[in-house]
Amino acid sequence: MSEMSHIGTRLLGCKTKQPLSFIVCGQFISQEGFIHHRRIFDENVLIMITEGTIYINSHGREHTVSAEQYILLPAGEEHFGFRCSEGRVSYLWAHLRTDCGFETVSDGGDEYTYLLPEVSSVSSSGRTAQLFHQLMDMSLEENHYTKNMSDYAVSLLLMELSREYFRSRDAGISLPPLVISAREWIKNHYFLPFEVSELAETLGYRADYLSSVFKKNMGVSIVRYTNGLRIKTAKTLLSNYSVTIKEAAFSCGFSDEKYFMKVFKEFEGMTPAQYKNSFGRKNIN
Repeated sequence: MSEMSHIGTRLLGCKTKQPLSFIVCGQFISQEGFIHHRRIFDENVLIMITEGTIYINSHGREHTVSAEQYILLPAGEEHFGFRCSEGRVSYLWAHLRTDCGFETVSDGGDEYTYLLPEVSSVSSSGRTAQLFHQLMDMSLEENHYTKNMSDYAVSLLLMELSREYFRSRDAGISLPPLVISAREWIKNHYFLPFEVSELAETLGYRADYLSSVFKKNMGVSIVRYTNGLRIKTAKTLLSNYSVTIKEAAFSCGFSDEKYFMKVFKEFEGMTPAQYKNSFGRKNIN
């Protein structure tokens, strides 16, 4: 991810219990020399940079926002560009309204429905960009989607950014970015078979270096961390759904049923069949 430089970034919260109201969205592209106009909107503006860097002053705070980062501009606050961008700039933007506005949060903020930094990086998982593009598709195909669907789509987008903030906060900021990115990638791919070398190549590092840094900071190897997520999902499948041991194994990313049974016993102290049967007896009683 790109480095982020900004002065006085706030934590913004919104306590609404209703879906956000979608207004409009789109994509902006400038080849060179872009500077944001001076504006005050009645609605909130979310901008996610996909290429280049913009320099924007929001409510007296100067922010440098680059690719894989976003900025949330609260309604009623003046914002404007304070410096021209160098080279090509591209970003996705969306306007939205709330029944109660975003406010600056100074404490934990757990009572807020949406809670996110004014400026921050987006997750390497790609979910934020995917949700943004889904929202754009909905806005362009009005015959296939209702206004309520667009409201829920923009709400899910803000929830994803809030979730990323809570996860980074709860995980501890002391974790290296590489470990955070690796952990995020694993959580989005654990249900598929993959090698550590594949993960390392995706992140642009050697497999041995990634493995060493991950274990040093997480206390477990990448394989064990991944297997832990897989076994957790397998337990849910075996206890709540009518799936076979083989189906549970393959659904959780194990390509070998015997290896799945071995790993399951290491984590749970019993075989998958014993675990599944224990829930069967409880249901009978």
